[in-house]
Amino acid sequence: MARLHLAGSTREYGDVFTYRFRPQGTLSFRPGEYGHLFFPQLLRRFTKPVREISFASAPGDDEVWFTLDHSSGSPFQEHFRSLAPGAAMQVFGIGGHLTLPDDPARPLVLVGGGIGVTPFRSILRHLRVHQPQTPVALVHAARGDYLFGEEFAAMPIAYHQVGRAELADTLAAVADVEPPAEYLVAGSEAFISSSVEHLRNAGVPDGSVQTDTFKGLPDDAIAVTP
Repeated sequence: MARLHLAGSTREYGDVFTYRFRPQGTLSFRPGEYGHLFFPQLLRRFTKPVREISFASAPGDDEVWFTLDHSSGSPFQEHFRSLAPGAAMQVFGIGGHLTLPDDPARPLVLVGGGIGVTPFRSILRHLRVHQPQTPVALVHAARGDYLFGEEFAAMPIAYHQVGRAELADTLAAVADVEPPAEYLVAGSEAFISSSVEHLRNAGVPDGSVQTDTFKGLPDDAIAVTP
């Protein structure tokens, strides 16, 4: 179980904050994975004091980043918001649903809704160092605030900021690529469902699509209807 200490936090927009931790010892994870975050002091307050939060940082970064949307106002979210610099947190385990293709020459299309782009920052920072030859397109659907937008725009990728109306056409355009791409989709259940349907309509086989559902997100903030 790895131990982390809070170095600081940044308000991204609204109730979305990024928290930067310094690891104590070695923390091993793959790009795009999430950590099971555990606060021992919450054992008496919650039946499940562990939450799955995606890494926004890449393996090997000096700091470990997590981005949270506090709009739900849940006790866990409010406890996280109240953390002071130096506060300790434990990573109980590592998991994930997104994996990079074995072939670094295979195009990669990342599709994120709202803060669903969090694991893609981890993936893109990893690719920049280890697989700069991989062609990447990032489609980010949001209502007006694009998490890490300036950072993504400065990367050597095809970066698309879209709203509801543009999502289907944008996915159809990025799906028209040879050789066939691998698609990673992350966000709320509603966003993933509609995005996968758009990809199917564009001729993308289900076997080329991976998904990672962000549980507990307010669908009305990032959902895109088909």
